[in-house]
Amino acid sequence: MLGRRSETLAFRRSKRQGLTMNVTERYHRSDIPCAAASCTRCARNTELAKQGLGMLQVPGTILVPDASVVSRYIELLEQGDKALENIVFCQTVTDALDRRNRTRTMRNVRKIAADTRRRAVVFANEVFSETFESSGGPTMVERDMRAVLRAAQWYKRHLGNEVRVLLLTLKKDLYMEGDDDDLSGRVEICRMDEFIGQHCPALKTHFDSVTEATEDGDMDITALTPAQYAAARLQAKAHGEFGRHLSSDEIAEGLRTGELIKGKIRIIQRTRGTVERTDGLPNVEVVGRAALNRACSGDSVVVRLLGHGEAAAQDADGGNEDEGDLSDREDDLADAGDEPVGQQTQAAAVRGVVVGVAQRSWRPYVATLQADDSGGARHLAVPVDINVPKIRIHYLDVGVLEGQYFVVAIDSWPSDSQYPQGHFVRILGPVGSLDTQVDAILVERQIAPSQATLRFSEAVMREMPENSQEHPWTPSEADLDGRRDLRDWLVFSIDPKGCVDIDDAMSMRRLDDGGFEFGVHIADVAHFIAPGTAADQEARARGTTVYLADRRFNMIPEVLSEHVCSLHENVDRLAVSVIWQLDSNLHVRDVWFGRSVIRSACELSYEQAQAMLDGHSGGLSEGLEPCVHDSLVELTAAMRVLRKRRVDAGALELASTEIKFGFDEVTSEVTELSTKKSLEVHRVVEEAMVFANAAVARRIHEAYPKSALLRRHRSPTGERFDRLVRAVASRGFAIDFSSNAALAQSLQTISRERTDDPDLVFLTKSMATLAMQEADYFATGDCQISAYAHYGLALDFYTHFTSPIRRYADVVVHRQLLEAVAGACGGLVASQQWVGDTAAGLNERNRQSKLAQRESAELFQSRYVVQKTTHEPLVCDGVVAEIRTNGLIVYVSQLGLRGPVHLRDSLKQHIKLPLSVITARVTDADELVDGCESFAVEPTSLSIGLPSSRPGERLLSFSIFDHIRVLVRVQDSGRRRPQVYLTIVGRPHSKSSLPKSRSGPGAANQDRSSADKPVADPVHAPQCAHTLTSTDSHLYAVVEKFAALSVLETSCEIQQL
Repeated sequence: MLGRRSETLAFRRSKRQGLTMNVTERYHRSDIPCAAASCTRCARNTELAKQGLGMLQVPGTILVPDASVVSRYIELLEQGDKALENIVFCQTVTDALDRRNRTRTMRNVRKIAADTRRRAVVFANEVFSETFESSGGPTMVERDMRAVLRAAQWYKRHLGNEVRVLLLTLKKDLYMEGDDDDLSGRVEICRMDEFIGQHCPALKTHFDSVTEATEDGDMDITALTPAQYAAARLQAKAHGEFGRHLSSDEIAEGLRTGELIKGKIRIIQRTRGTVERTDGLPNVEVVGRAALNRACSGDSVVVRLLGHGEAAAQDADGGNEDEGDLSDREDDLADAGDEPVGQQTQAAAVRGVVVGVAQRSWRPYVATLQADDSGGARHLAVPVDINVPKIRIHYLDVGVLEGQYFVVAIDSWPSDSQYPQGHFVRILGPVGSLDTQVDAILVERQIAPSQATLRFSEAVMREMPENSQEHPWTPSEADLDGRRDLRDWLVFSIDPKGCVDIDDAMSMRRLDDGGFEFGVHIADVAHFIAPGTAADQEARARGTTVYLADRRFNMIPEVLSEHVCSLHENVDRLAVSVIWQLDSNLHVRDVWFGRSVIRSACELSYEQAQAMLDGHSGGLSEGLEPCVHDSLVELTAAMRVLRKRRVDAGALELASTEIKFGFDEVTSEVTELSTKKSLEVHRVVEEAMVFANAAVARRIHEAYPKSALLRRHRSPTGERFDRLVRAVASRGFAIDFSSNAALAQSLQTISRERTDDPDLVFLTKSMATLAMQEADYFATGDCQISAYAHYGLALDFYTHFTSPIRRYADVVVHRQLLEAVAGACGGLVASQQWVGDTAAGLNERNRQSKLAQRESAELFQSRYVVQKTTHEPLVCDGVVAEIRTNGLIVYVSQLGLRGPVHLRDSLKQHIKLPLSVITARVTDADELVDGCESFAVEPTSLSIGLPSSRPGERLLSFSIFDHIRVLVRVQDSGRRRPQVYLTIVGRPHSKSSLPKSRSGPGAANQDRSSADKPVADPVHAPQCAHTLTSTDSHLYAVVEKFAALSVLETSCEIQQL
């Protein structure tokens, strides 16, 4: 298959090595496939399809963009417009991008090609004997143009009249077909503006905006020759506002010698970041605009460590941007996001400066406008994310953007520019509109460009089964073939009120020999979604159903999620079941996995099921209720035993707050806000699902030792527990985190001894939750078996099997389980590469979905506070959850939120103690105490020296876990998202006296890292806790750690985790 060899010479000058010559050798092949789904001439097309890669649709139109289009209009190509599918990205183009260090554009190309819905491919034309362009030319740009044209011509000849091939370019007049009279190879040369106008009119405004914004820039890599480009960069460096970024050669040498380190940076304040290291050493702090050196949150950066006593260069103003008409209070609220004082340990105080960016993480940003007061066309876009810098954009009709949320993109950040350069993309809508706010969340979390784009395509809907009120779906004989018939079993489901997407149902019956037959039955989604179909590609791309406070966006169409797959009562439904034979001591004697058909007897709400457990009526029919009651009681007793075994093995009891909202059906206003009441039946269902997930994990690992899709939770490091250790020590307790069992015991001790202060217990468990690492999916071949364990669940093997309606991971696990049962372990689910890639994508999707859920809850919390404070102030009880460098974070259990209390300005120069702290009067909340003399911050306390002119006490102190009264308000500048903030009304106090101080292993172990693996899940707000009937049974809940502390910690069902 290998043919002739070609060489490409390139010269590169670096500071360390001087002028070097790079020689690239390529051996040409004759078997490069076209990647067209219907083409049988290319033998390797079948191999590509089996790997789940994108395939071109033929017949149809194939787009071949050249380097000028890809480099300047990559964001347009990313749009999900129907006309922007079937794209061939030539290797010539990616090579050109690589020569100009356009790594972000290359990453976007790979992203488009990886999305199988886009039917886009990367074509290796430079190593294909039939498309390699051997002739040179006056410039490399002209040579590349001929290479792209030759590739387009080959596609036309190869696929013939089945396709129309359009070569998209900005330089139509330069493309010459010469004397080639072969009409079979004729392609249509189309300017990008012509193509957009004819085929994508909806994107015309976006196209014009990008064109205008990049007119004077270097986005089009074909506009300059390599020599001209190098000269322009040298000139820009000579006038830079920031330090230059090192070349790739200098970075490689610095990493090799250890002078430089590489990691991902997280901006935690506009002029401060933390570089997360992967070598186990302390993270690196980067402070000041000059030290950040144009790095943005999420970038992979290269950092030079600063020596002792060496200070990073910073702006004279401390690095704060001019916020125009933004209020001081909004700046202060943003700065309330400083790292907790307790985390600024000596070990972590490693300082550094950014000297290079290895990979940009720029994405679309939602912003508002800060217009140019001079009447010009160069304005600042103010991102809603406080940690993203303002973006300089060019826009003529500024009135159109006033009062609107709009999307912007960053194009570049030259060293001589205070702000990154970008362009306007599109308007989302008015700032105050609820739908606009939801769209903003979807864009910021990279879930979708808007709500409208989350509608399912016609191709997906054509694959759906028929279901209507007149003709409801019922299983056919073919559907039932090979299934175990369980329709005469007593099966029931337990879900939230009004649930329509019912994933799981259960059965439990006592056997004649004293044992039990216990079943978990899960909707058979994989039966309706075959691998590689449009519905499968869409589900994989979405990854999960996105639940917001007032709406959800399904992973699969409603006809499946709410009807055909949902395990509704009194209808036949297809399921995948796990059925255990248990002895009288609830040890497993045998387990069966397989496809089944069930007929659920009833859909119980959590409240109904709990009422039946408490001896009340569940509202079922006379003939049904006794049977369901007995089965439910048996199930509950069994789950208590199984849960206790896990707790004894080290499973953790952690905490978070789950918020429930009530809405007016007409106005969509929030009518109710409450924390979810914790019921024992929640734990019953969760334990049943955990039991099933663990059993399936072991089974698929046996069948797929290298490619099973499992879920792990790695053990936390000692550093992550510093804040928790200090906090509980201030109340006389110790935390031992040497193992999950030791940590569980420490938390149980605090719970047992502080029954008088449920807020303290709740916050302690909440801090433990936040100290945990995130659980994640992985392919078993990607790590050692010792790394499989789930720390918080205390299980060696775990996966997600029980929610395939709303999680794609469960669909993959279903396929692996059914293949294993059938003894035919093949297909994509047997590919370690495919499973690993899928796991990585799902991890990111899950994280973004949870952040969107949190931000949605924060949005409606702020709207609720605004409604409640229209006519009278809202004063609530709170408890100090954290000490920050300029104030406090206070937890308000009544509203389920955390909010900042600002006691010092953003520059930490002026103390802002409200008079209401002294007088306990709401009317004094905006009056400040003049003449405060000191402001001292410790890891667990904050003290303010009162003016000497004020009689009485001279020092006012706030300690973690202190109880205070707070005034709850919302700051809405019209630029960024509304923010809840708190003002103290009255002096702090402890709920009760401290327990006797004790010594314990936690003090000695606080610098040790745990040996196992952590997780987390929902134990709910303390004032709503429900007492279990078994005193030696312990609630379990698993809660994913969010990326950063914020106004709210939301939680979700265990099945999500």
